[in-house]
Amino acid sequence: MIRPRRIMKIALCLEPPLQLQGGVSVLVQALAEGLRGKYGIVLVSPDSEKEFAAANSGSLFVEHIFWNPEKLSAASSKALAEKLSRAGVDLAHFHGGNFGWGNRFPGVSPIPYVRRRGIRVCVTDHFVATTLEGFCGPHKPLWFKLLLFPVATASKLHDLMCTDFEICVSQHDYRMMTRRYLPLQNRFQQIYHSRVRAGSIKPDNEPRRKIILTVGHLARRKGQEFLAEAFCNIANDFPDWELWIAGPALENETPRRIQQFAANINVSDRVKLLGERLDAVELMKQAAIYVQPSLLEPLGLALQEAMFAGCACIGSRVGGIPELICNNSVGALVEAGNVGELATQLRRLMNSPDDRQKLGRAAACSMNERGMTWENMIQQHLKIYEAMLPAHRK
Repeated sequence: MIRPRRIMKIALCLEPPLQLQGGVSVLVQALAEGLRGKYGIVLVSPDSEKEFAAANSGSLFVEHIFWNPEKLSAASSKALAEKLSRAGVDLAHFHGGNFGWGNRFPGVSPIPYVRRRGIRVCVTDHFVATTLEGFCGPHKPLWFKLLLFPVATASKLHDLMCTDFEICVSQHDYRMMTRRYLPLQNRFQQIYHSRVRAGSIKPDNEPRRKIILTVGHLARRKGQEFLAEAFCNIANDFPDWELWIAGPALENETPRRIQQFAANINVSDRVKLLGERLDAVELMKQAAIYVQPSLLEPLGLALQEAMFAGCACIGSRVGGIPELICNNSVGALVEAGNVGELATQLRRLMNSPDDRQKLGRAAACSMNERGMTWENMIQQHLKIYEAMLPAHRK
């Protein structure tokens, strides 16, 4: 009698809650949707059982394991490894930054404990900090960073040795990581993430509203205050244009500064803080211009979606953004935090409907031609999982 093959289980492990719906959370949800039916998916996250039960995505997972990153310790990491083992998990996929899951201190990260249980491990770095950042607070003095750096690096290398693959979301981050960890550079892979289904967004050639849009959590690193200042510098020359900023506030100071810029020149009614929105793609279909003014950005999912939607786009020259706006025929790049340069590019596009339409069409074509789709992301992950779980192919 031939026994049916056991469905192998993959744990998708999150540091932020799934219900936060930030960039990492929505990508894990999109990944789970693509893996459903191929693997049994276990979610590890800090969501409470009530939050998990209420989540619309709860049906994607066969089990939920609660994890509290605020109480990270060797004991809690060992306990997580034990829970994953009892759940029959074959592969654990950790999602975070390059200094995530406590790997800046020896013996704290769950990754080595999980590997000792015979569970294969891969990691996705959704954010790669610069050399002396990420393993301690940015406010720490240089001497403290230099003192902690060797410890954090050694601990990270230990985690990396327990990992089959570490995935970077852009070529920019891939180059940084392979240079930084040269002895283990063969552990790194690069996959462009995307939530956009092939053919799901069709650029609308109808005239768009005179709206400049940006989408993302309100925080200094997202650069919305620089966009607001740039818009306010030219707003009186374009009285029929509005700035829409969609996303929940992670820092109170950012919305306060935006509101102050608008109040200073009496355009508060034209600078709109929309809060969290579930219809961001619909907003992109309406907006004439989309801006990703980030100071730091691993790739830029919202920018990617805006380009698919046919917006004329402006982005900062940081992280993976130049890989999306790969030349000036698909969008415009500016130096991060340069208000004057951003205002100049805004003025150019606000003055030229033809340029906006050309850039929007070219951006959408570029995204499709380069295959930055959900389907391609899923296929790339399946290749990695199958390489890690050869028994699954038998």
